[in-house]
Amino acid sequence: MAIRPVDIARRLNVSTTTLRVYEDMGLAPKPNRTSAGYREYTEEHAAYFVCVREMLPAFDLTFIKSVLKKVQNKDIDTAFQLLNGAQADLWNDRQIAKKFSGMLTDRRSVPASKNNMMIKEVSKETGIPVTTIRFWEKAGLILPLRNPANGYRFYNGMHIKQLLTLYAIKLSVKTHRGKHFISAMEEAYRNFDISSLEQIHIVIENINARINKINRLQMKAAAALYSLCQQVESGRFQAFC
Repeated sequence: MAIRPVDIARRLNVSTTTLRVYEDMGLAPKPNRTSAGYREYTEEHAAYFVCVREMLPAFDLTFIKSVLKKVQNKDIDTAFQLLNGAQADLWNDRQIAKKFSGMLTDRRSVPASKNNMMIKEVSKETGIPVTTIRFWEKAGLILPLRNPANGYRFYNGMHIKQLLTLYAIKLSVKTHRGKHFISAMEEAYRNFDISSLEQIHIVIENINARINKINRLQMKAAAALYSLCQQVESGRFQAFC
């Protein structure tokens, strides 16, 4: 049975323009058209739109598109695996935050074994991807040392502290758009007092609260995705109960 776009939009509290954007992005199957050129949405389209709205608080549209394209191709398990990857990334964020907390609340000096480390060693020690470390270097947020003999980068214990602090700030900064994000990180890092236990505890509390919130939103998104996939596999769609 055909459903008018305006009826779906009202149920989801969005505009019909938003539904067209989702459709143009490939977040739902292409609808049939009437002889007059009007879209004919069905319960299937409504189910996809419901899933998008439930996933949107946790993920951006680019990620949602990658997941729902798999669903449209009936590659359900790969769609689930993409969500598993996002959960793994969030878990890794939590582990890095724990390292940040342990490092800054433990006043002991960094062991000499943590000096003269190559970038892959620093990545393994901190849990921060090599690509992120290199990106921050290009942005001027961190400056590695150079071996005068061969020009290779190397890092020491102070760099580990800087990287973990930067990552903690990344998790607590709300702006995530290009140069504005880097500027926000740079300002927050400049104003952060690494010797202040009070500031450290505030940052840690904020990070934990944010990660917990994202985790709950991802669980809600996973439930919506699972519901959609059950409908896709059964061929029976019921977006609005």
